[in-house]
Amino acid sequence: MAIAAGILACVCYGISTVLIIRSLKTDVPVDRRALLGCASIGLGLHGYFLSEALFQEHGVQLGVTTMASLFALVLAGTGTLMAGFRRIESLLAPAYPAAIIGMLVALLFNDEMIPNPHLSKGVIAHILLSISSYCVLALALSQAILLWIQNYQLKHRHLHDVLNLLPPLQTMESTLFDLISIGMVLLTLAIGTGFIFVDDFFAQHLLHKTVFALGAWTVLWLLLFGRNLWGWRGMVAVKWTLTGFVLLTLGYFGSKVMLEVILNRV
Repeated sequence: MAIAAGILACVCYGISTVLIIRSLKTDVPVDRRALLGCASIGLGLHGYFLSEALFQEHGVQLGVTTMASLFALVLAGTGTLMAGFRRIESLLAPAYPAAIIGMLVALLFNDEMIPNPHLSKGVIAHILLSISSYCVLALALSQAILLWIQNYQLKHRHLHDVLNLLPPLQTMESTLFDLISIGMVLLTLAIGTGFIFVDDFFAQHLLHKTVFALGAWTVLWLLLFGRNLWGWRGMVAVKWTLTGFVLLTLGYFGSKVMLEVILNRV
């Protein structure tokens, strides 16, 4: 049943992609009801598939393929949510194919990691929120890079054909801050559940992860406040987004290097 749901989710994502590409080629507005309806069905099927993969009889499966499926779900879900109130169909064109790839990885390859039966619900929530926030903020970084390129090309009066398909600059900026806002809600919840449910959150083996995550949280909240109070935009927004994401990446992936290389711990 779960496999069938995963396959059908890929089909729904594929149909959504076709609708978007056809609209971009013909310059005819996409049927938003059909697009969002098909994508929403795909998200529901994808969510069912992921829940079956995550919560197994002998514990929680947090292997690579399951996480690929989670990334795919967050990517497609965030894009669909944004498309519900902004006309950003061109930005969705690569999102659904990427979600299909994530789903296919989960469908075609088995996780070798043994399910963990000892994780509490709070720790599971912390892990899933952390991964989801990272995924959304990665989307925000991608959006910031596109915004920088679009802004640069406009200033030099030379737009590449592909960039002509992007939404107007104001919509691109609004989308960037929407993504950051969603990511920050998730990151705040991730840090909060970490404080509550993770033992020794400031222990040495977790300290660097915690400090970098809090640093990223501070930088990105300052960016949102700067946007509201002083109208920060353009390259200022791009630089702050990049800084926050680098700190978050160091928190998620750099702590192992910090421990093993700098502190000479194995």
